Amino acid sequence: MRILQPIDIGGFPLEWANLESYRKSDAFRIEIYLKEIDNIVEGMVALFYNLFASELSNIIVFDRLWWDFCLDTWKIAEDQHDYDLSNRSKTSKEYLKMLMESEVEKNFSGCCRCNDWNVFLKTILICIVNHEAPYSPLFIDLENDFFFYFHHTGSIGLYYRRENDVTKNIIEKASRYYDLRD
Repeated sequence: MRILQPIDIGGFPLEWANLESYRKSDAFRIEIYLKEIDNIVEGMVALFYNLFASELSNIIVFDRLWWDFCLDTWKIAEDQHDYDLSNRSKTSKEYLKMLMESEVEKNFSGCCRCNDWNVFLKTILICIVNHEAPYSPLFIDLENDFFFYFHHTGSIGLYYRRENDVTKNIIEKASRYYDLRD
């Protein structure tokens, strides 16, 4: 089964977002932290489902260069990337295999639909938490005008253009179960 399915929507779809500095986006921002950090990956997966389960059909995932997600694909001395599975960490191999099996082209920059959130989240979150990936892909809900990303500290950054029933519900749930920071 293909975990990801590339979709062609032409770049990052939220005009108000500043991808160079998220904090400069024309949006409201909130950070949502896990209260307990026994297992960050499992906690982040649970946070994802607790806050976004009702919106899963609306969420797409964006990355500037999907294949460059893991640091060990980068040959620093040559300033080139190598996507061969040999000499990669176990988690990088899993991520690269997921892209291969999903037929994501090596130069692909843009959005994908996710067909298996469990596999996708566990794969990327292990890379993020272990510092094998320097950044998170962006998770976008076009219908409700928000995006979020994961951070290795056990948090997500949520940016939303306007308050609506969905964003209010997400923030209300987050305030009950997690620590919120502006």
